[in-house]
Amino acid sequence: MGDVFSYKKPALWIAIAVIAVCAVVVLCLLINPKAGDKPEEQYAPPLNRMPEDYSLSDAKNDGCVVFEDGDITSGQSVWASFSKKVNSKETAQVRLVYYYTLGDSSRYAPELYEEIKDDYPVMYIKDLVYDGEGFNIEGYEDGEWVSRRYRYLMKYEGEPRSKWAVFSEYLYYVLTNDESVTWEDIEDGMFSSLMGDQIDHYRVYTDLS
Repeated sequence: MGDVFSYKKPALWIAIAVIAVCAVVVLCLLINPKAGDKPEEQYAPPLNRMPEDYSLSDAKNDGCVVFEDGDITSGQSVWASFSKKVNSKETAQVRLVYYYTLGDSSRYAPELYEEIKDDYPVMYIKDLVYDGEGFNIEGYEDGEWVSRRYRYLMKYEGEPRSKWAVFSEYLYYVLTNDESVTWEDIEDGMFSSLMGDQIDHYRVYTDLS
């Protein structure tokens, strides 16, 4: 049976090691929140580090929601997932890619076509983020960083009012700060924009039939 008076204090290095381990554990708890508190992962690469040769194919492979000449061509399921989270008031993010071509050259005056043909195709990449209270959409437009915030994401669907429309049905998602505004209100505002009546909005999603 050991003698209590024969007990020896642990070596100094052991005490230092124990303190160091405790410090590391406390630090990890402070800098790593609970899994439910972690923000949603951001798209990579970030918009300010996009490679110059980033292509339309890259955008589709990266799971972006892609629109070509104003109509969605890829990422419908990605958008559906984003919309579902927004409806549940969950934070969510989606990357939108808008790709434009000139199309048929006969639609343009020859002088105009020669002037602008080297500028196309053009691709704009935007990140749309919902933080539980509102929406931020940001990205570069013609080399300038643009960031806007809106309160609501409105869904509009129906038939075009113009009999000359090249589609029979539309589905739009539009950012606005007025949840009472209709798509007809927005259209009328665009037609009368020269009079300063345009409604502040940002169309982020287009699906035409």
